[in-house]
Amino acid sequence: MSKKRKAAQKGSKHYVKLKTHWQKKHKELRQTVRTKHKQAFEWMGEKVPAKEHLAGAAVGALMLTNAMPAVSANIPAPIEDNVPEEQIKIDKTDILLAHMSAILPAEVKSLSAEQEGLIGQTLSEDFGIRVSATFEGKKLNRSYGFIGAEQHLMRYPGDIMYSHLNSEEMSDKYIRSSGMAPGRGAWGYFARSKAEMADMDVQREKWYLAAPTFLAPGFMDNVKEHYEWFKYRKMLVVNPKTGQAVVAVIGDAGPAAWTGKTLGGSPEVMIALGLHQGPRKGGVLYYFIDDPQDKVPLGPIRAGDYNLTVN
Repeated sequence: MSKKRKAAQKGSKHYVKLKTHWQKKHKELRQTVRTKHKQAFEWMGEKVPAKEHLAGAAVGALMLTNAMPAVSANIPAPIEDNVPEEQIKIDKTDILLAHMSAILPAEVKSLSAEQEGLIGQTLSEDFGIRVSATFEGKKLNRSYGFIGAEQHLMRYPGDIMYSHLNSEEMSDKYIRSSGMAPGRGAWGYFARSKAEMADMDVQREKWYLAAPTFLAPGFMDNVKEHYEWFKYRKMLVVNPKTGQAVVAVIGDAGPAAWTGKTLGGSPEVMIALGLHQGPRKGGVLYYFIDDPQDKVPLGPIRAGDYNLTVN
């Protein structure tokens, strides 16, 4: 059997498995949409009855027409009578949540190779950016785990926490009370001095992750290579319970395995993920971003913000 034929068969099996995932979640998603957007469906039933059938068809088509459905769908959201017809659509975060729930295990644990790949495809399609758990032959020890709160990091020698908080951040109790780590990050200071600090240095500290790079496969075989590769590596971090997400960089190493956490986030990262209250810990997905032209800025991101996966 030729290599092309084998690849085609493998792709076909992959499609069938993924299609089955969508079929299992189809009824649940449809009911969720109709419950959440009941007002819109009732409005359409009174105003334009034909569109209700169109909306129902859109939900089915969303799950069944593609292995990884596009994020856009003409499914209505709650509206007022004076809202223009073209604005009737579902929040793309709802689609993202449905996609993730169809693949992720019930508990936060390491993903199988198949799950990891499917989630990577889902995040790429829904966010419109290219992401992968393995990038340029490198990966972390896992891509789904618990993130915990970290402190602020010193950006340059002599830096203090209050010097890099604006008035709005200063008024935020959580950001103010997070404190500053006593030592530097794994890659030292972000800038050699305050005078030499660029905006990118500010953004990297603000949106940094602490990742256990020392647990990455093959790390001990070539420490220097891995150390340099992981430095400020851009990642997409997603809260699968809410769809809140953030683009951040690896700016420190950790946390230790005994903490029960597999990732750490700056105060700003935790706020963006909606995990800055209570235990300041929660399950997240974290994947490398393929963004050679640096088109995706650091900070909060929503499903559908970009369309960079189109060739």
